Amino acid sequence: MKKITFLLLTVFITNFNHAQNIVLDSLVQKNSFPFQNDKNISFQGKGWDVLLDEIKQSNSVLLGETHFTNEIPYFTNAVINEVKFDNFFLEVDPYSVDIIETKIKSLSAEKLNLFVKEYSTNFSFLEYEPEFNLFKDLVKRNTKIYGVEQISIFADQMIISNLKEESKNKKVIEIYNQMLQNSKSLASKEGLEKFYLLSEDCLQKIDLLLQLKLSDNERKQIEALKLSREIYTKRSHLLRIQLMKSILVNQMPDWKNKKNLFKFGAVHVPKGETILTKTDIYDIGNLISNIEEANYRKSLHIMLVGKGEDDDDNNSFKSFLNIVKDDQWYCFDLRPLKKSILQNKLKVDDIYLSRVIKGYDYLIYSPKVTKSKEISIE
Repeated sequence: MKKITFLLLTVFITNFNHAQNIVLDSLVQKNSFPFQNDKNISFQGKGWDVLLDEIKQSNSVLLGETHFTNEIPYFTNAVINEVKFDNFFLEVDPYSVDIIETKIKSLSAEKLNLFVKEYSTNFSFLEYEPEFNLFKDLVKRNTKIYGVEQISIFADQMIISNLKEESKNKKVIEIYNQMLQNSKSLASKEGLEKFYLLSEDCLQKIDLLLQLKLSDNERKQIEALKLSREIYTKRSHLLRIQLMKSILVNQMPDWKNKKNLFKFGAVHVPKGETILTKTDIYDIGNLISNIEEANYRKSLHIMLVGKGEDDDDNNSFKSFLNIVKDDQWYCFDLRPLKKSILQNKLKVDDIYLSRVIKGYDYLIYSPKVTKSKEISIE
């Protein structure tokens, strides 16, 4: 009797899962819209028209990406060529963003090249040529750019050099010089030992600086270095997200009633809980969604992925990949899928896929992804 019951239960589960897959496949099919690039940093087709219409109606647009590809900045460029944004937010610390933006605005082409040659390895995601070109284009458009991130483990020399240039205190300048010298001497080492920000010497120098007379701007950056160091040494993802939220909240009076574009890793910008399935953190996408709702406005959450990027993603997105053909891009409206889940018409056991559907309005699929190259300076 137990064997018969077990077999019947197995058959029921198999049939139920098959039925759910059919429902999912059908919903994906009905809500997919192809489009293609037109070789002019733009796109054409039904999917592009649908997406642009939604972007134009939304106060804040959040692009969730996989880093280090050429296709994501291409897509972002296509969006900003069609829609004017007041503000742009990216996953780089605010101090590096200010330094790089100031250099782009103030230096000649020759001097800018020298600056980039010396410090591009400190640029975080802006070290990659298509990202840096996108950044420069936004600066030329007079878009206000905000950095939202801890200071990169690679960025200490650029930050400290800039602080040294601005400081008027000889004792402080002496400490900055020591930090720069020690950072450069560590750079040739292997593994984590090469990163000065993680060293005890760096912590000691930071604590010493905080005891001295500093300008408000200096103190803010030194404190940011210390907090960034803590995030790295404790490997605290939660503390990192808290910092990102804090930066956004402090900046909120300047952006909450304007047209905003956010470009971050896909884990950061779903409107629900993170798509990192082993945690239950609510990231900055959730914060932005709530802020816009509180102001009777709309946020639009878009996840951008590429075919063949990740084997796990390919498994999760099987129903979507079945639609993708040739060199077409695809725009998938996820909202009808979310509605079906909430109405118990669709059950998605894949936690990652479930969080993607609930957290994003649209999924954009590129027919291919190619890796970005670092900035090349002659």
